[in-house]
Amino acid sequence: MTKPIELTTKMRSPMKVLSLCTGIAGDAAAFLHAGISHEMIAVAEFDPLASAVLACRFPGVLNLGDINAINHWKVYHGKVDLIITGIPCQPYSSAGRQLGSEDARDLSTRVCEIIATVAPRFILIENVPQFRTVQGGKPFAEFTGAIERAGYSLGYQVIDAQDFVPQRRKRLFLCAYRGTPSTSPSELLAFAAGGAGRAKPGGAICDRARSDPPGSSSVLYPPRLGTIMASGSGLNRAGMKGHEMDFYVVQEFPEWGLTVRRPTPLEVLRAQGFPDWWLDDVTYRGRPLTNNQRYQLVGNSWPVPVAAAILSEINAHWFAPASK
Repeated sequence: MTKPIELTTKMRSPMKVLSLCTGIAGDAAAFLHAGISHEMIAVAEFDPLASAVLACRFPGVLNLGDINAINHWKVYHGKVDLIITGIPCQPYSSAGRQLGSEDARDLSTRVCEIIATVAPRFILIENVPQFRTVQGGKPFAEFTGAIERAGYSLGYQVIDAQDFVPQRRKRLFLCAYRGTPSTSPSELLAFAAGGAGRAKPGGAICDRARSDPPGSSSVLYPPRLGTIMASGSGLNRAGMKGHEMDFYVVQEFPEWGLTVRRPTPLEVLRAQGFPDWWLDDVTYRGRPLTNNQRYQLVGNSWPVPVAAAILSEINAHWFAPASK
């Protein structure tokens, strides 16, 4: 039986982390993947399905729930080194109506308010690339402007997960720092994206992400999966459009010959870089997770080794006394 994960390491000076819009804690998995000493102060996730995963994996960590319903962020002022969040992408994703700041689900303004109140030393944010361009780029300009006015230098870069895991997944990463860093946020993201990152597996996770999706040399197609989405497009329903075709796995079995099938939940979990056991023993409303629920949870997360590469650079370049 899989044991809950203890997020506080015994190493000296752990990085104190506040995770917002946590999902299934791809950020925590990234810390473990990179072997970075850290302490999760709290997480914030309102989705009941994702919250069930957090309660199983991290029973000792407070889940604050909906960030819009919380007004006591001042208690975390001066107690957090890093705020990390994957802001909900629905207002900006090309899969939706791209209403941006006019979408009721947009949390970018709220996240900026939390950052200004908590004043962490570091910030790491993930979203879809369209976050930069929707509504002529106005919401993104307002978002980055608010962070800069709060006293941060920042940089951003689109990184494709296929350089780290067997999945094509372009995402925009924004990194910011309060004070004067020895390495600029833009340079740090470039190091991480260009292979100079220190994302070597060094913690609790064994790195199996770069193998073929089903982990077998007998897989003939695809070399990497398409972008995994929470809708399960191509996974739990017919994939007959564009990238969905890249979820048909063509594999040669000694017993049955050439077979066409869809990826299993385990293969999808590996394609995001999670360890095989991440969703083990999780129950929702008293029942084990269904395949569709697993696809949804993994599709809503972010690629673990990409986040690990960025966090490794933060840890290496910036984990030193901040300049005033």
